[in-house]
Amino acid sequence: MSDLVLQRIVDAIRERGPISFAEFMELALYGPGGFYERTPIGARGHFVTSPHVHPFFAELLLRAVVGLWEHLERPTPLRVVEVGAGDGTLAAWLLRLAPELDLPISYSAVERSPGARERLLALDPSPDVREQLTELGPLEGAVVIANELLDNLPFRRVRGTAAGVVEVRVGLREDRLAEVEGPLDERLEALAPRLRPGEEAVVPVGALAFVEELASVLRRGYALLIDYGTTNGQGSAGEVHGYRRHAVLEDVLADPGSSDVTAGVDLGAVAALATAVGLVDHGPVPQRAALTVLGFGEWSDLQRERQARLMAEGSGSAAVRIFQGRSRASLLVDPAALGSHWWLLLSTPSLPTPAWYRAAAGSLS
Repeated sequence: MSDLVLQRIVDAIRERGPISFAEFMELALYGPGGFYERTPIGARGHFVTSPHVHPFFAELLLRAVVGLWEHLERPTPLRVVEVGAGDGTLAAWLLRLAPELDLPISYSAVERSPGARERLLALDPSPDVREQLTELGPLEGAVVIANELLDNLPFRRVRGTAAGVVEVRVGLREDRLAEVEGPLDERLEALAPRLRPGEEAVVPVGALAFVEELASVLRRGYALLIDYGTTNGQGSAGEVHGYRRHAVLEDVLADPGSSDVTAGVDLGAVAALATAVGLVDHGPVPQRAALTVLGFGEWSDLQRERQARLMAEGSGSAAVRIFQGRSRASLLVDPAALGSHWWLLLSTPSLPTPAWYRAAAGSLS
């Protein structure tokens, strides 16, 4: 299938000249035969996200959702909308755990990937599955969740040179895909950060378009965006890279359609646009701070006690399983791993910042 993707990219370049990196991503990831036509997430796929690392992530996230539900005056049911629901791992856990917390939810999963939509429809119970967020219409009393969605939405690339900032587009060199520098258009010039020669950044045009779409459908509610990147509005963190079979790839132009393409998100720019289109930015907090406030430390201590008790009772194999689970879960709060992700909470006007979120932000000072 990647040969078909490559041909479509080459045809687009030959027809119109070098294309933006955003168009390259659209064709490589979301076009016919693209990387997301199938379901690439999970232990047997190409990469994993927090819900795959340990199910306790879903439980802590659900505790956060309960707090948001309280501020929405407990609508029954609470509309929970997961955008970029992937293989349904997070949806399955939230649907399973919600009754245990006495949280009545109506769950919608939004996913562009046809393969992922099939997986979501096969869940029991099955969520309401849609291809686009706009299909859900006005959302009243809702919580929207996007876990590691924004980094995969198409972005454009810019680079600082001695002559100023230029766009890094995708063109052809000897019939191979190659980076081609070109001038900024008016839109990109307004969005691109200032860069010194040699510096690069991505402009998250896809993430910004998602925020505008979110603002158009969210009438009253919260949106929790979880991703990695920066929060200062000065460009992305880390270089553009890919993932294939859990390995990082530096050459994202090679064999398009066969690997993920991603880069850290400029969450500061996302928050600024959210404010401009009428949403409220409650500020970003690191995932490690959010999960700690929601109870990760207490759970980890309890698991450690269980492990010690099992060892004392001579149940070594059970103790080892507890240790392995606790070790996996520690990645969720490890600042060198998933703990470095950011949680960005947005809402419609007049909704307060929940206590757990204020506590997470306060733990940083």
